[in-house]
Amino acid sequence: MKPEISVIMPAHNSKKFLRESVESILNQTFKDFELIIINDCSTDSSLRIIKSYKDKRIKLINNKKNLGTVKSRNVGLKAAKGKYIAILDSDDISYPKRLEIQFNYLENNPHIFLVGSSAIYMDEKGKEIRRFRKYDDYKMLAWRLPKSCSIVHSSVMFRNTKEIFYNEFYKSAHDYNLYLDLLSMKKNITNLPQFLVSHRVHGGASHEGSERQKIFCHLTQKEHKYLNDKVRLLDKLEYSLELGAFYLITFMEKRGR
Repeated sequence: MKPEISVIMPAHNSKKFLRESVESILNQTFKDFELIIINDCSTDSSLRIIKSYKDKRIKLINNKKNLGTVKSRNVGLKAAKGKYIAILDSDDISYPKRLEIQFNYLENNPHIFLVGSSAIYMDEKGKEIRRFRKYDDYKMLAWRLPKSCSIVHSSVMFRNTKEIFYNEFYKSAHDYNLYLDLLSMKKNITNLPQFLVSHRVHGGASHEGSERQKIFCHLTQKEHKYLNDKVRLLDKLEYSLELGAFYLITFMEKRGR
């Protein structure tokens, strides 16, 4: 019997955070899922950690050679049997009701193809750095997205058409490129305001990696420059006010901690 959701998790030398990420999925309130972990030739204890779980919902794929994150995600997508695809990196955390909330949202909103969420950014020790609060409807996100990426990749869930894959040319910003490709296909994307994931920010991120990310972001924006802005000025102003209110709430939450 096919699961409702396939969770895709590439893993390469992820032993430090892997258990926390895996267990955040196994402990979901929504139980009808498969967790596809693609072990990308890890040389640490990642494979042993994965094999230590006896949960039949975990599907292990061992790459015969190191493919990298983008190709490994596509390996997972090809193997996925679920009605919906959820993404989680092997160092991030899904909150217990994440799958339940996003599943119900997509079931009740057939015009939406992909949904993300708000996220809490944390450091390597799990300490909160900042809150990435999202407030979007799909029309506004279609306006904003070609200008900047405002979706946390580990928060997304989308419909499994068996035709959606990451462009393997993009070694960085492959998620951003996917979102713009979906807009090009006239598929609607939105974010939920709930905080459903924690995204880990590594202090050791290289300057070279950051610059490469910028280059690929600019490249996909250039390739999708034909995406039109069809949002009325009045709607933009109303949205900006609502977004400002959400930022204020986030600021007050931070001060109150």
